[in-house]
Amino acid sequence: MPDAIATVPARRHPHQVLIAALLAVSGTAILLGGPKPGSVDDALPPPLVFLWAGVLAAGGLMVVAAAFVPALTALFLELMADPPLTIMCAVYATAIAMSAGARAAVPVSLIAGVSAAFAVRSVQVFRALMAVRRELSRRRESGE
Repeated sequence: MPDAIATVPARRHPHQVLIAALLAVSGTAILLGGPKPGSVDDALPPPLVFLWAGVLAAGGLMVVAAAFVPALTALFLELMADPPLTIMCAVYATAIAMSAGARAAVPVSLIAGVSAAFAVRSVQVFRALMAVRRELSRRRESGE
């Protein structure tokens, strides 16, 4: 059986880091500049836009940071970032669909896809952390 701790899948592919960085930049830009007149964000309630932008900025930064720290720390960073990103992307996609209708099909699809990707990654991270926990328990019981 491979060592669960040594094989924790925590390193990001460059495209994952880039997407997370873009989310962080986008969220920060919205937080600093607010929604632009005529944008979809302008049609949404300001608290939703603020929450969306805050989660994008903080979650994106945590996922980027996870690429540069030890594997176990990276998984905990992701576990803090991925579920809120999943939820907020789904809420935001739904809000856009409700406010803009069919003309927003492309952005809604893209944001829903990002939400689905974060949901899948959340499950992967949770499973990896549970594998580490089981391995540590096994080692403790066997006295390793």
